[in-house]
Amino acid sequence: MEDRVRTGIAGLDELIEGGFNRGQVISVSGASGSGKTTLAVQFLVNGATVYNEPGLYITLGEQKKQIFANMLRYGWDLKKLEEERKILFVEYPPYEIEVFLSQEVVIRDSVEMVGVKRLVIDPVSSLLMGYGDEQKRRERLLRLLERLRSLGCTSLMTSESVGIDTEVPLGKFEVELFSDGIVYLYNVRRKNERQRALEVIKLRGTKHSNKVCPIEFTDHGIEVYPNKEF
Repeated sequence: MEDRVRTGIAGLDELIEGGFNRGQVISVSGASGSGKTTLAVQFLVNGATVYNEPGLYITLGEQKKQIFANMLRYGWDLKKLEEERKILFVEYPPYEIEVFLSQEVVIRDSVEMVGVKRLVIDPVSSLLMGYGDEQKRRERLLRLLERLRSLGCTSLMTSESVGIDTEVPLGKFEVELFSDGIVYLYNVRRKNERQRALEVIKLRGTKHSNKVCPIEFTDHGIEVYPNKEF
């Protein structure tokens, strides 16, 4: 029987045969304001509170205290979860990216210390911005993916997209091409309002839905509506 990691996000797991395959590295991509960070945090919160799977959140952009404040609107007390050692939060400002990349042992120790099963890097593009050479960026990305897979966690990496006018929307550094799956979040203006949706573009080892499904930001996080039209 396959070992599926349920996201616990309403409507999403039924699109992906019950969840991600354990140990996969998934890209969560989309435009600004589409819900990438919310979905990633929701994945960790559900893991910690519903499925007894501790998490690790590595922020490479927004300050930890700001994330804590923003997520309170969904009723997620991240400070409390951190104090209970259910989710570890590690903050690296952009100027400390090299420090992050050199601390594989520290990250591995954190994973083993609390038995981390779910991991988020938000956003992964921060690790690649300093490399003008495409080959070096690709080498850095492949090394990162190798490290993540060696940890045995199910990982989400967020990345900003450059537009949705292509057949397969990709982030600036195309990290999605090397991941095990792509969950894409849309934030589209239609007439006088923004409408949001989610699409599972690829997911290795899974027969997933190909439908673009509307989503809403509720008081309890993101909800996906597989039976509605976008």
